Amino acid sequence: MLADEKGMVMESKATRQWTRANGVTFLGGVMGLFIFLVVGLLPSLLYGGYAGVILGAAIFGAPIHESVLAQATVVLGVLSGVLSIGGIFVLGGAILATGIHGTAQALRRAAPGQAEPSKVEVSS
Repeated sequence: MLADEKGMVMESKATRQWTRANGVTFLGGVMGLFIFLVVGLLPSLLYGGYAGVILGAAIFGAPIHESVLAQATVVLGVLSGVLSIGGIFVLGGAILATGIHGTAQALRRAAPGQAEPSKVEVSS
């Protein structure tokens, strides 16, 4: 940030756009997490558990016995299902929000007759 002789802080346009884009990306990730909790949590638990049971049956034999390793395999399948699908939802929300923000910025730049303030007053 640069200050001029009157004590006004000059904030660059790139800095404002960068911080705004980061906020939009974070908000998109939070919305993706919320959508995952509403829509995707139960299916990811079920399919992850099913994958864990299939993996446990392949490693320990077809009727899975109540051993600690077999149960850990099922829990690992559930955790991997929840974390991977949750990550996809969060990443998708962040990418979608960033894309919408970029499109809106491009359309705003294309609109004629719009002036932007270049100086921000800061009280010391």
